Amino acid sequence: MTDIITVNGTIAAADLGVTHSHEHILWDYWDLLPSYNHIHDDVAVASAELALFKAAGGGAMVDASTVGIRVDPVKIREVSRRTGVHVVAGTGWYRERLYPQVVQDRTSEALADVLVAEIEQGMDGTDVRAGVIGEIGTERYRITPAEERVFRAAAIASQRTGVSVLTHTTHFGELALEQIALLTATGLAPEKIIVSHLGDRHDPEHLLRIAETGVYLSIDNIGYQGDGYPEDAVRIANIRTLVERGHRAQVVLGTDISTMDALRAGGGRGYGWLLESFVPRLRESGLPGDVVEDLLVHNIAAALSVTGGAR
Repeated sequence: MTDIITVNGTIAAADLGVTHSHEHILWDYWDLLPSYNHIHDDVAVASAELALFKAAGGGAMVDASTVGIRVDPVKIREVSRRTGVHVVAGTGWYRERLYPQVVQDRTSEALADVLVAEIEQGMDGTDVRAGVIGEIGTERYRITPAEERVFRAAAIASQRTGVSVLTHTTHFGELALEQIALLTATGLAPEKIIVSHLGDRHDPEHLLRIAETGVYLSIDNIGYQGDGYPEDAVRIANIRTLVERGHRAQVVLGTDISTMDALRAGGGRGYGWLLESFVPRLRESGLPGDVVEDLLVHNIAAALSVTGGAR
């Protein structure tokens, strides 16, 4: 492992600590989900929530709010500075329904230039640098031409900068294997890919097929029990299966909080749920402490480490 780019600059991977693989600190989903539950730009509230995460033992999180749901990189940095929680911010374009015109107008190579600039110089005209590409997502059932351009741009930019790509999948449409095939066909190594929202899946055999490609599996949405989503007990069983089948080094964990009512301030479980409730249950299931530490600390640090380029 080498270095990781955070919103406050580059740090050693060993300094990251317990890290959530997929979160949102501030967000704006209004154009996709027009309700006030899906808008959050309050630095004070976000700081209080991350302070609780840190008190539970957290050290860092990936903020996966890309263009389409991103609020303000400077505010994210302020939350990180207030709380001492390291934040690795994402660059890219979230989902096609929220793509700006630039995605329709430019080639993958030109879009990759935009991503590289956000990694090497800063996002949205600031000096706050992205440290991961994503989340970038597909909708359901097929990858569209515009999505293909974005994914190819991500693969190109990753190879130029050394940062990893974090993808968004949907629990009612999948496309994880198709995403991986597209990224690797564009030259990206599987170990530079983190596939998100795999805590939404019930079938361990499907997770094993994804794991066999060599990518990282983000078991996130932990604690969320919406319609069609598995309970945490299923997520724990799936993690155990992945570990027992030789994929211990590929599993990372998160809660993917992105609504006000999921925060402690809104009556929800908050970011601390993973460490305070889920991890004790993982241990009770029989996973050894060193395995749990890999899932929380070492795997995600390896996944986010910059391999050449942008440091």
